[in-house]
Amino acid sequence: MALATVLGLMTVGPVALMRIPTNLQLTVTDTALVIEPQGLDSWWTGTGRVEVPVEEIASIRIVPRSEAPAVAKRLRPGALHIDGVITAGVHDGTFWDVRGGDQLLMITCRPESRHKALVLQFANPFATLTRTRTVVAHRPSRSTTF
Repeated sequence: MALATVLGLMTVGPVALMRIPTNLQLTVTDTALVIEPQGLDSWWTGTGRVEVPVEEIASIRIVPRSEAPAVAKRLRPGALHIDGVITAGVHDGTFWDVRGGDQLLMITCRPESRHKALVLQFANPFATLTRTRTVVAHRPSRSTTF
């Protein structure tokens, strides 16, 4: 009976995890794009904040999951990856916070940046893309939060 319960939880757990949406706050200031994982996301990603200077951003676009960077076979300590369920933390220089979603916001960084890219999942990635691109392109005099 106990074995059946454990096996049941092992099966249901990843499915339940996939249904929990990402909880990210994205802020663009004069000088940086700031990602702040909230709640469990800060635990899963292993950080409370990722900051990328605006001048280090090469591109911001929506990509299907199939076009996102491959997740490294060997994960950095603190990174989490369950194929098709959750990818969180830094994997081979790319910061991830994604569940099972297909449309992902990918921020590609210039070679001198600390990160190669940031791959993020938002409830409405197209609206986030539009607002982020607009703010980054115009380098506002105040911060904007999404």
